[in-house]
Amino acid sequence: MGIPIRHPLIDEVTPHVVRIDSRAVVVRLSPPLAELLARPALGGRRFVLVTPDTSRLTIGLRAALVAAGGVWAVTTPTGFRDGITRVERASIDDAVEPPVAPPGQEADGSQPAALREQAVAETTQLSIDVALLHAEAHDTVLGGALEALADAVSGTKPLVWGRTEPLDHVWDRWVLTQDARHRAPVPSRILVEGDRLSAAVTARVSDEGIEETIALTVEVPGGIEGLDRAIDRLRAALAELSRRSTPTFALVLARVGEPDRCLRPVEYPPPNPVALLIGAPSVARLDLDSRDFAGEQDVVVVGRPAEPAYLLTLGSAASSGWERLNDALNSVGGEPIDRRGERDPHAP
Repeated sequence: MGIPIRHPLIDEVTPHVVRIDSRAVVVRLSPPLAELLARPALGGRRFVLVTPDTSRLTIGLRAALVAAGGVWAVTTPTGFRDGITRVERASIDDAVEPPVAPPGQEADGSQPAALREQAVAETTQLSIDVALLHAEAHDTVLGGALEALADAVSGTKPLVWGRTEPLDHVWDRWVLTQDARHRAPVPSRILVEGDRLSAAVTARVSDEGIEETIALTVEVPGGIEGLDRAIDRLRAALAELSRRSTPTFALVLARVGEPDRCLRPVEYPPPNPVALLIGAPSVARLDLDSRDFAGEQDVVVVGRPAEPAYLLTLGSAASSGWERLNDALNSVGGEPIDRRGERDPHAP
């Protein structure tokens, strides 16, 4: 038996962690890093990407790190800080432990807001998470929903796509669909960039057909002053998508972020949910009726007559949508969402 060779990007293996160090200003999903994150971590350990506080992650790397159950740890004079939750950690192994709230810290284990570095970011963005179901047919082509939603928000189009960064393929829906077909039944995850947009798209074959999930971030033209108009255009696009295709779910968050849509290890203002789509397959599965929602909910029936979907207005540029969102989720038996709008990076 040969001697196992450690992956060249692995800097340390501890009892709980596979450590990956980077000092790059922008940390991207390079081919070697993508290959490493796609592997099962050694002995149930978690990947931890360690950077200085001057680094920022691309959306593509963050998506891959979260998909791998990994954590972003930022070095500090006393140890580490979670790059997403900002929770302070004494050691690298602590970085993968669930947050604890000792005296002087908040309920999620993070430092009080006054002690955190606040983001100086002024770019208004809409983040759209949408899942669609396609028939497993020869004429199915991926990427149409991404094009329509990006165009609705800002009139922009995808330009390039790829599996690792920098992205190396000119945007072509037919080509990326054929690439996904050739990889089936293994799920296909691609990254997309365009003028003022970044996205991650996953396609997988299920018993119901081809499931396409899109996580899209688009800059809003005109900043906060143009936000409500962009939300109206996006709601119209979601209604049209429900008529022409089969989305199962969509959630839209307004947020403030970086012009390049990367993530820095600082405290950003919490996102604001502005729209929720419960697609026809979910309506049927949950046996929903518009009367199941509270009277104060703004619910519009969209989609095809025989396959209704429900589009809910939540927040706006001037009002928070969190109460309406969690009321809507409660109406359909869903779990509340954390107001940071983040998946717990410590959940495996």
